[in-house]
Amino acid sequence: MRFFDIVNIYGLIIAVIIVAPHIIYVKTHTIDRNKFSNRAMVYIDRTGRFFSLFLMAFNLGVLEQGFTEPKELMRNFWMITVFALTLIYILLWLVFFKTENKGVALATILISAFIFIFSGILQVKTLLMTAGIVYLIGELYIFSQYFKDK
Repeated sequence: MRFFDIVNIYGLIIAVIIVAPHIIYVKTHTIDRNKFSNRAMVYIDRTGRFFSLFLMAFNLGVLEQGFTEPKELMRNFWMITVFALTLIYILLWLVFFKTENKGVALATILISAFIFIFSGILQVKTLLMTAGIVYLIGELYIFSQYFKDK
């Protein structure tokens, strides 16, 4: 088994790009953790996020079939679409750092979740698609609690 059979280098790059703004935001802003009263939903968010990032970067071989036919066309379609969505995601984060707008925050959540779910569907990775759905549910809870008073 080769290294690139396990590691999806493009998925790894996307995962790093998606997680970087979260890390920067947590390091530069103070967040009142008492807003998130439902600890189970916080753990669902974290689980969905970390599993989505992990499954985006690594191929486990469990419930995975790879791209459907024609493989090269589907891979190119996935790469172009996901990189375009990732660019939009980065731009939205830059706007969010300046404004902390509720609509921009919701757009970043929806785009990142769509990237995971879309990648799971196109690559026929059932676990990635499921983790993306769990991530979306958890992020929407965090979003609703974070912007409850704003």
